[in-house]
Amino acid sequence: MALRFRDRVPVHRLFLRIFGWFWLTALVIIGIGLVGRQVTDLRAIKSTSVYASVAPVLASESAHVFETEGPEAFARFANKLADGRDSQLYLLDGFKNDVLGRPLSKDLLRVANAARDDHLIATDHSLHVRMAAYKFVSSSGHPYTVVIYEHSNLPDLSELLFDKALPFVFSLLVVITALCFLLAYSIASPIWGIQSAARRVAQGDFSARAPEAVSNRGDELGALATDFDSMVERN
Repeated sequence: MALRFRDRVPVHRLFLRIFGWFWLTALVIIGIGLVGRQVTDLRAIKSTSVYASVAPVLASESAHVFETEGPEAFARFANKLADGRDSQLYLLDGFKNDVLGRPLSKDLLRVANAARDDHLIATDHSLHVRMAAYKFVSSSGHPYTVVIYEHSNLPDLSELLFDKALPFVFSLLVVITALCFLLAYSIASPIWGIQSAARRVAQGDFSARAPEAVSNRGDELGALATDFDSMVERN
């Protein structure tokens, strides 16, 4: 059975290299797609949106409270705005430092840095986290960026989705592997057939010909098989 499989499928270095490159290329494309989704998930909110119209008001009020009443008043203002929800309001100065001195995650800073003057930027970072940033200049002339960080209090669906994703990812890998196998086989198998015929000719069997299936391919490998047969016939 092993010999029969080896006769039908040329599991040699060329086949393995072609299969490996196809498979790795497919995985890289998938990886780039996943990473690209995270990198490009930032989006500008249209000026006609309700959120875009509320952002300047919220930003102005945040800066006013901080500048006139101080950090403690702004902290109370932010807590009142959250109203029991798992969300936080950040006010960043011109150097992207939180006015309350809280540590900032890389994702939050990424959203804040993407904000442009008087334009609301939003993102869905994950299943549970949403962020929005608005860059502006206060009435006193100081630059700020207000960032809203919201964490969903809905039941944790990530595990359920992850359980559903595992079969999908496994199925995708199986399909990719099968397609890469067929692609590699369609390239390596004709070459292996022509090579086998060439070895027979080298041993003195001038009746050897390239496999008919290869000669009828209608591509460069088929042309190579036809040229090989013509060369043997002239001898």
